[in-house]
Amino acid sequence: MYHLEMIYPMIVSTVFWRKSSLALLLLIGLSMSASGDQMITDSNISQSLPSTTAENPSSQKKAYLNLKMNGTVQGDRLGDMNLWHFLQRRFELEYSNPGDTLIERFETRFSGQPVYFEQLSQRAYWYLPYIVEEIEKRGLPYDLAIIPIIESELRPTAVSTSRAAGLWQFIPSTGAKFGLRQDWWVDERKDLIKSTQAALDYLTFLLKEFDNDWELALASYNAGSGRVRNAINANLRTKRPTTYSDLKLPRETRAYLPKLVAIRNIISNPEKYGINLHPIPKTATISVIDAKSQTDLILLSSLLSLKPRVLKELNPGYLKGITPPAGPHQIVVPAEVAVTLVDILAKKALWNKLTWDIHRVRKGEYLDAIAARYNTKTRILKRLNNLKSDTIYPDQTLRIPITRIDKEDLAIGPKEEETSGKSGVANAEMQSNTAESLVARRKTEEPVFRVGDGIYNVRKNDDLKRIANLFGIPLQQLREMNDMNHSSEVATGQRLIIRKK
Repeated sequence: MYHLEMIYPMIVSTVFWRKSSLALLLLIGLSMSASGDQMITDSNISQSLPSTTAENPSSQKKAYLNLKMNGTVQGDRLGDMNLWHFLQRRFELEYSNPGDTLIERFETRFSGQPVYFEQLSQRAYWYLPYIVEEIEKRGLPYDLAIIPIIESELRPTAVSTSRAAGLWQFIPSTGAKFGLRQDWWVDERKDLIKSTQAALDYLTFLLKEFDNDWELALASYNAGSGRVRNAINANLRTKRPTTYSDLKLPRETRAYLPKLVAIRNIISNPEKYGINLHPIPKTATISVIDAKSQTDLILLSSLLSLKPRVLKELNPGYLKGITPPAGPHQIVVPAEVAVTLVDILAKKALWNKLTWDIHRVRKGEYLDAIAARYNTKTRILKRLNNLKSDTIYPDQTLRIPITRIDKEDLAIGPKEEETSGKSGVANAEMQSNTAESLVARRKTEEPVFRVGDGIYNVRKNDDLKRIANLFGIPLQQLREMNDMNHSSEVATGQRLIIRKK
């Protein structure tokens, strides 16, 4: 995590690199269009995979992946601030079967899709510098930076059919094992910082489990260590070699290392394959700031004069576009706006005006009717709740804006044109639905509502413990927010205050 004292040098280094690089860099990092990408999956090559039977069995297990420098790249580019050039001289793992025909097949397939790599290198702008920096800190092979390319095509919101999610594609159980929070508010498998730390912890764990054999460690990352261990034991029973190439593994796992080597070869010499890799800086392009309290990303985008999708791309782990009531409140932002964010956070009056309601959809309700009920617009609800259509479902939870933020309160300059002078929360259309009018609608016997609080409508079969878990806050804290004791119960239709701390 980048602390405040690190922000200024990071900004300087980032700006310096940009001024000395191609003008094209000014456009990268903000394009995440899924429609233009050509997905390459293992199913594309399933018919061409060779048998897993070893052609040259060996009776001795060897350390096939030695940490040696790849000497195929010509020229000394160590001083180049382009991350691709930096990696080209530092790939170090050797594959035990360099003649594997799958490598050439993947090279051919990837090189035949130059648009895929161009868009991949654009997405890498935000994520790859941080990933490489963390790999370097741990003294791990730089080749590991290719794993999120294989796993998710560097898409932090990617979700597989097996429910694996994020840049590193953690399944729920493995994510939980390595400390990644997954609940209504947060999925840290999609968080760049948390998932990268967990993935490197996991890879280090696997390396130790398989006696520093990187081939088996990487195979286990894909298939699970249990499956790889079973394959090893099966070969031991029949006195066969237990190296990666000799094991009977799933086709996807059998193709995993050849795919890594193929991508590595293309990155090492893109000109050879007719690939254009957009330059990206070696130094991290992001900063991580602790907002200290619940923060709305759309509001923050407007205040920072950023397109909303930028903070969405950098903070996809916050599923509702807001940090959880009880934290964490770390926000990933472009490095060049970090100081501005610190100034914004220092203006406490802003967060006292951040107010929303939480509405749980009932059977038969429609989005336009809900918008009218709360005196807002359907398009605003869709934007705040990441809805692609007007379709909603019973028991679905919607975030409802109930107040407005004037940018003049902060005097930090004009808003970006795309926001049309408004954000989803800081919107003049919400003026008639102020926090004061909301308070007037509350039952007099309910706890006092303060500007900045959220409201939860109790549903059938709800209880306090379930509601506390929903919002990620301690049960006793929820009781205190609502003037309840240990014997207090909730009733359907009752409104509970969810207060920011």
